Amino acid sequence: MKTLTSEQNLLASVSNDIADTLTMETAELILQEVSGNVTADGNEQIIYINNAPMGSYRPTCLFVDLDSMAGGDTTVLRTYYRISNGGGLQLLSYNSFTGADGGLADGMKLASLVLQPSRYGIQITLQQTAGVNTTYDWQVFEEG
Repeated sequence: MKTLTSEQNLLASVSNDIADTLTMETAELILQEVSGNVTADGNEQIIYINNAPMGSYRPTCLFVDLDSMAGGDTTVLRTYYRISNGGGLQLLSYNSFTGADGGLADGMKLASLVLQPSRYGIQITLQQTAGVNTTYDWQVFEEG
């Protein structure tokens, strides 16, 4: 039977510690949800912001319920990211929805945006640019 040296024992112990740490970190990554509603007033309104995360984090997706939109309504969703410490929030995406249910086809009523990882901040805004002010439910999922 082969006997392990003290260096091999130490290496095995460190290897086990690393594996245990990775298992704990992986187990702690859970999906969290932030939600609310906003009544449009014609201005660009912040519906979600993580202005200064305490490190890299991953928002995964945004849902906005467009069910209450009517013909003649236009609603815009904008996504901004900050990519440097102390930098400004910069526009990454602009999505416009027009008409009943946001003009979505086949009975769909939810707008969905895929979000990217963020180190220095993310902001999502909603602006109703035409029509009667409407209340929108929204929901963001993030890994935490």
